[in-house]
Amino acid sequence: MFDHPRPGLLAVAGAVAAVAACTVAGCWYVGLFTSEGRFGGLDACTLLPPPDALAPLVAHGAREPGSSRPKTLLGWGGDASSECKWSSVPRGRDQPFRTARIHSETAVRDGRTSAETQAERVLASWCRKSHAAPVRPVGVGEAGYATTDEMTVQILTSRIMIYDVHVEFRISNAVVDVSARTHSRPDARAAALVRGLAENVAERLSRTG
Repeated sequence: MFDHPRPGLLAVAGAVAAVAACTVAGCWYVGLFTSEGRFGGLDACTLLPPPDALAPLVAHGAREPGSSRPKTLLGWGGDASSECKWSSVPRGRDQPFRTARIHSETAVRDGRTSAETQAERVLASWCRKSHAAPVRPVGVGEAGYATTDEMTVQILTSRIMIYDVHVEFRISNAVVDVSARTHSRPDARAAALVRGLAENVAERLSRTG
């Protein structure tokens, strides 16, 4: 014959179970079980391919000086961003672009919202912005889009046109904008070069984290 559990033991067991349930619920509520994504702050220059991969975009290119260390807003935490730029030498030469640029934003979780969902929102916000040309989906990363922006700069009697070809994509909680700038209207071949660079960057990123 087995003895029935004593009422005091049942009460203790029930209290322990209630505390455990509350702890789990509290952890869920503050987001401790929410995904942080694959990446911490990314240095955009580490995603830059070798110079020979950039040669078709930028003539005799060289990296622009400056730190590409990931930075957060006022250094207080949150999403981290980084930028790396490769420019033609001498300056002012398009072949077919003057500069190639990589900008990365690494999203972090926010309470019960995962870092991946935050990155999806960053990418969606970019797509909703006003662009000179339609934003179209491209097969880069987990989700990618391309467009070409243009801007007119008036200096005295001179009018300068600036074109930026963009491919922006997401992998996990990282959103990367690969772009190249020219002062001549880019054709399909130029756009294909930027997409090829974005594919190269996406492949390098997929091997990290």
